[in-house]
Amino acid sequence: MNRRKFVTLSSLGALGTLLLNCTDAKKILLKKNYTIACLGDSITAKQDGYVQLLQQYVDKNHPGQRPYLFERLDQLLNSTHVDIILFCYGINCGIYGTPSPTLFDSYTIGIYSFLEKIKLKGTKAILLTPPPLALEAVPITTKSSDTAYGYRNPYPNYEDEVLLKFCGIIKSVRHSNVLGTIDIHTPLVKHQQKCYENDPIHPNKAGHQLIMDTVVDHLTI
Repeated sequence: MNRRKFVTLSSLGALGTLLLNCTDAKKILLKKNYTIACLGDSITAKQDGYVQLLQQYVDKNHPGQRPYLFERLDQLLNSTHVDIILFCYGINCGIYGTPSPTLFDSYTIGIYSFLEKIKLKGTKAILLTPPPLALEAVPITTKSSDTAYGYRNPYPNYEDEVLLKFCGIIKSVRHSNVLGTIDIHTPLVKHQQKCYENDPIHPNKAGHQLIMDTVVDHLTI
């Protein structure tokens, strides 16, 4: 799959019956009766990950039946109204390779294309920075540069030279459909020894809990 075309080809989790409105620079107000979708890669799609933890948090604070589903973006937007999309992309978007202006331009264009697509449907977005490549917690011995880079053989400086640049791009996005931006990268880096164990890409249970806590910390119910 061409990772550049991540907008329409990725997993989607829907988290229901919430409305978000900006209250100040740091907090976003949650109300009832709107639907939030969580759009991302394998980290977002993980069973019992941060999406499910958010659903449990919402269920506890706003009792009532809420839908949960996995769909592709176009199919979902064409079949039902989604009010808010929680957007988390970046860990895979550089294919674990070297940085380049073309790569960063492609990532930026992808984000704005996504925002324009959902704008046509009247849907808003909250942007999450991509998570880190936690090589300090789970080191990977990089093979020779003659071997193609990939998730099993990442570019040694992928975290500093690619993912941090992606984080900067996310934080710099200015678009009428963006309600806010939440930095999950920084806390995951800070607590990576606790949040990663099997590989440096996918957070463990503690990592997903930290993502959920970080998101909730930026929200007001």
